[in-house]
Amino acid sequence: MKRIQALYKYSLPSTEGTRVSFGQLLKETDGLIILSFPFAFMDESEQHLTWFRDHHEALQKQNIRIVGLGIDSIFALKSFREKLQLPFHLLSDANREVSRSLEILLPEVEGIKQVPSLSVVYFDRLRHMRRWGNGLIQPEYAQIVDVLQRQEVAAHG
Repeated sequence: MKRIQALYKYSLPSTEGTRVSFGQLLKETDGLIILSFPFAFMDESEQHLTWFRDHHEALQKQNIRIVGLGIDSIFALKSFREKLQLPFHLLSDANREVSRSLEILLPEVEGIKQVPSLSVVYFDRLRHMRRWGNGLIQPEYAQIVDVLQRQEVAAHG
């Protein structure tokens, strides 16, 4: 619960052209997925985000909102989002405050210190947190889908 309370104080620049508050994101949805990635235009980051692009519609039907979280400038993230044709926005955590709060920072990647891992952080409608991944290897997406589908059945069953 400590992590989610810390998140409420943050708002970050978004590719939608505004600052987005995590409190608002959490308030508007039954679930929030935060996709962290090391760098825009990195192959692993592209694979990570496009998997969720391809499954966005199904998650949206469950009223689960998705946002990406990177440390690149908002300008780089806008280009990256356009290149991948992402239906969700990316947030710039250049100061690494949110990444630090979520405990998803890797010590070093490609000579750059304090870089977010390839992670999926999920807050359900009760604001419980689950996290998958914590390195540069793609998380187990089938496991994530299984958890989200079970949650959907429990919520409506």
